[in-house]
Amino acid sequence: MPIDFTVAIRTYNAEQRLPEVLDRLLTQTDTDGIRWEILVVDNNSTDRTTAVVEDYAQRWRSDSQLRWVSEPRQGSAFARDRAMQAAESESLVGFLDDDNYPAASWVAEAYHFGQAHPEAGAYGGNIFAKLDAPPPPEFHQIKFLLAVEERGTVPFRYTARGMAPNGPGCVIRKQAWQEAVPQQRRLKGRDETWKTMIANAEDIEVMLYIQSSHWELWHNPKMEVWHHLPPRRFEREYLRRLAQSGGLAAHSCRYAKLLPWQRPLMPFFTPFYVLLSAWRAGTYYVQYRHQFPTDLAKDCLFQYKLHVLLSSFQTPSVPSKD
Repeated sequence: MPIDFTVAIRTYNAEQRLPEVLDRLLTQTDTDGIRWEILVVDNNSTDRTTAVVEDYAQRWRSDSQLRWVSEPRQGSAFARDRAMQAAESESLVGFLDDDNYPAASWVAEAYHFGQAHPEAGAYGGNIFAKLDAPPPPEFHQIKFLLAVEERGTVPFRYTARGMAPNGPGCVIRKQAWQEAVPQQRRLKGRDETWKTMIANAEDIEVMLYIQSSHWELWHNPKMEVWHHLPPRRFEREYLRRLAQSGGLAAHSCRYAKLLPWQRPLMPFFTPFYVLLSAWRAGTYYVQYRHQFPTDLAKDCLFQYKLHVLLSSFQTPSVPSKD
């Protein structure tokens, strides 16, 4: 029988992290009548990640299936592409990372929202932080860098161009992906080895391409995910790199949010982006530069603003199709 809903988990060296995600999916509720599967995309792991998946598959629940595929190209954009290719669902594909813990009703809420909103090309929910220790006092200012977003308890459509759901726990309609998302894109997504500097926001780039088509983006508050953030994610050097790579993704996201007929005009828009970004980074530096050594959030926010400016000059080109 055809699959109604695919849950795609992008993972890299997650033999320690992945079991909790799979345990959460094992205990999903209210899935009667939903034909669903779990697809783990192994993004070039060198540990026992696939062995963990195979072990769970032997004792998986009877109303769904668990399988894995490999994606050797490093970067979450490649893993996302592989998931869309391999998903057996021809309708809805929900995305989790190996540190995203879905609520017990996540599958049911994700599927039923898609059925109730056929105009939605993609939608996301609320993303909470799962912390092992208290966060730094400035966490609320920089939580967007760590894909933690709580956007309310009421469903809404994203009408402001450039506003979009975050990647953790999002759902993408396969038809919208096929119609609106280019096969060749600029951003490669997070590379756990940090070999790719333009790392973050590949999920936002995809969302903006969908928003720039006739499809809609929505917020579904009943889809809840907890993003596990261990203490190392709050180390200064890690957060600075995250802010820098997020900023460097800005120009690619600007391009994606333009309407198709506007994109050839991007070279004419770029000088205005440069001037605006330079003004924002410069005024922020003048105002807060003396606080950077002691205020982690202000340091990271300046790095983000500075690299938004640099993104106009360092944006990667679209790869060739060979």
